[in-house]
Amino acid sequence: GMGLLLLAKVATVQAQVMADGMGVSVEGLKQDLVARLADCETGGKANPDGVITPDLNGQSSIGRLQFQTRTVIAYTKEIEDRRIDASEARRIALDGERSATLAKRIIFERDGAGHWRHCARKLGLYREVKAIQRLAP
Repeated sequence: GMGLLLLAKVATVQAQVMADGMGVSVEGLKQDLVARLADCETGGKANPDGVITPDLNGQSSIGRLQFQTRTVIAYTKEIEDRRIDASEARRIALDGERSATLAKRIIFERDGAGHWRHCARKLGLYREVKAIQRLAP
């Protein structure tokens, strides 16, 4: 099913990267993965950056990547060594570009696809992440 299709796609990309020294960039593959994750997370809504989903324990998931503020705060500290407050965390979560950049770093630098458990499984991201990581020097 999807897995084989994906492996074929990655193999093709690998061959292309080797053939012309550049091909589809690893960065492009990462951005594509995060974009598909966002579509899954927001169910293809028209204004994905504005999606706010309250959950039972009062922690809302915010923006196209459905970040919780505490997740943004924790990873900004871990990855950028920068302390931010909840309002800056919300601004990052609601900003399509900033949230995508953070998600990409969480997924590829911290093996953090599991933060998006449902969509990561649905889209087969764990395997795809490994394949993309193998492409990157």
